[in-house]
Amino acid sequence: MNLCGGRGALIAMLAIAMIGCGWWSRRVKLGEQFTMHPKDTVAVADTGLKIRLDEVGHQTFSSPGPPPSGASYVVLLVTDENGSRSIRISVGDSTAAGDYFIKVNSAHPFRSDDGPLCELSVTSMKK
Repeated sequence: MNLCGGRGALIAMLAIAMIGCGWWSRRVKLGEQFTMHPKDTVAVADTGLKIRLDEVGHQTFSSPGPPPSGASYVVLLVTDENGSRSIRISVGDSTAAGDYFIKVNSAHPFRSDDGPLCELSVTSMKK
């Protein structure tokens, strides 16, 4: 067996495996609180939902507005059996996606140590 050829094949297999790992999204459980950074994608186990975080933002108001926590928001791309849609949600609010609620528990657009992030949870509408 040619040692150079074997080494090249091993490098190619490792490269393909590493690239392939980037295509899969992280899986979270229904009811679990989870953290996302911009461009992260998660699949919610056993729901058919996929969520991608597109933006973590903060809105300022010229007149008295909501409390500072209410001024933060996230923009999500939510994919379910009905297709994909972009949704903007403020902290503390939730939105329906099929038979599920997506709630924004917190959003930190200015976090400096590991960049902007948010905490979400997904729950079932059915009890």
